[in-house]
Amino acid sequence: MNYFDQISFGSDESIMNLLDNRRSALLTDIQKQIMFKRHVEIVNLELSYSCNRKCDYCPVSFSNRQSVQRFMDQTLLEKICHELAAVRYENRISLNLYNEPLMDLALESKIALIKRTLPYTHVAFNSNGDYLDSERLATLAESGLDAICVTLHPNANVIQSASSICRRVHKIVERLGCEHLFADFSVDDVTQSTNIEFSLRGVKIKVQWPDWRKSGTNRAGLLTEHVASSAIRTQPCVKPFREFTIFYDGTVQPCCESFLDDKTNLASAGSLQTLSIYDIYAGKMLSNFRKGLFDFGLKKGICASCTVADYSREEDDAERKRILQAL
Repeated sequence: MNYFDQISFGSDESIMNLLDNRRSALLTDIQKQIMFKRHVEIVNLELSYSCNRKCDYCPVSFSNRQSVQRFMDQTLLEKICHELAAVRYENRISLNLYNEPLMDLALESKIALIKRTLPYTHVAFNSNGDYLDSERLATLAESGLDAICVTLHPNANVIQSASSICRRVHKIVERLGCEHLFADFSVDDVTQSTNIEFSLRGVKIKVQWPDWRKSGTNRAGLLTEHVASSAIRTQPCVKPFREFTIFYDGTVQPCCESFLDDKTNLASAGSLQTLSIYDIYAGKMLSNFRKGLFDFGLKKGICASCTVADYSREEDDAERKRILQAL
């Protein structure tokens, strides 16, 4: 079911608040918190900056994120946790954006802080798996991590064969100490699926090998090679409604498809160094951003050629437009 299918458009005052930046100035702190808790399902929280790979279907390949490492300030992380705890946030927290989380040797202590403050959240992250083995999994499990998704990325400009993927799957399950679970895993299994899933030490693990050159997004039009990049977007998008994206320095972007590094000059929705999560979520920039993505029609800015899938029904467009006209 699509996110908006769960909402009664005409009777939901909260949707009006999400779209009208004039209302945000009139909302109380409690109203802003209620709005956030009601609609946000995923908090994307980037705890560090660097990645050790240069995948050609990722903007990291042409940024300084390969050579510079930085970390989210501990005081900032504590602020974020306490603000989320104020509304008893209990949904998902994803600890990655354009970084490799396992390069952070203090990752476990940060996960432990999050789980102490927000015990009912589902904490997970994506990884390339280069730094993952049974010992690291043990400390991650002890910290409270719920899940990890490992993607077997190929080297730049390399197409992985099924036999290569099969070897890599065997290698990583061996490093994790569970090779006995996949003793019969073969090339046929690689061609019939794009992932395997299992649990170890209470952590749900997914190892996947999709072809991101075919199924990946163009990162809001930033990538012009290797992935679909010629889209003209007319579909709505739910990401700025249901996700809240925080980069390592506290900068909030309207979408996880936005890429941030030292050379990228994107207008941010605000900084958590100076503002609260709720002020930013209910603020003018995100209200306008959501308003531009609510109905069908040509999109602007970083959304103009974005290839993120959406499953909104065109028959709902008249109702969407009616809501926008009522603002």
